[in-house]
Amino acid sequence: MAKLVSNDWEIYFHSQLFGSQYQELFDRVSSLRDKLTPAEFKTHATVKLFGAITVAIETKIPTDPLSSHFALTGALKRYGRVKKMGLPERYRLFFRAFDTPQLKAIVILWLGFPRKEGAKDDCYEVFAKMVARGTFPERLDELLADCEVIIEEPE
Repeated sequence: MAKLVSNDWEIYFHSQLFGSQYQELFDRVSSLRDKLTPAEFKTHATVKLFGAITVAIETKIPTDPLSSHFALTGALKRYGRVKKMGLPERYRLFFRAFDTPQLKAIVILWLGFPRKEGAKDDCYEVFAKMVARGTFPERLDELLADCEVIIEEPE
């Protein structure tokens, strides 16, 4: 797997959550490339979603992952999320950034959908429960043990 470094930030995927989501999207996009015409491929919703996620990971988040427009509050204040910025409505990309003397790391944790305030399956509610259950270790070294580096995108 290729290692992704952007803006001096090393980027990792949580293997069990986002890593599997990204791999599934990657496989779907690769399959669509073989089945669709170039015009249909370019406008397909799954291809657009994959593209928006990739741009967020490679460019938008590493520009300033600690920026206030990514910040969450309350019990989730150590985490960030991408909303809008090219992502389809109701999708949220959750991550955590660590700026230490040894390493500047961004861990992409989970792609949440849907965003429907008040619903049991609202992505913020689901993510908050994952955090409360300890799905994501607090220490960087422990979290990185659950991670992998980014995979290559389809050409």
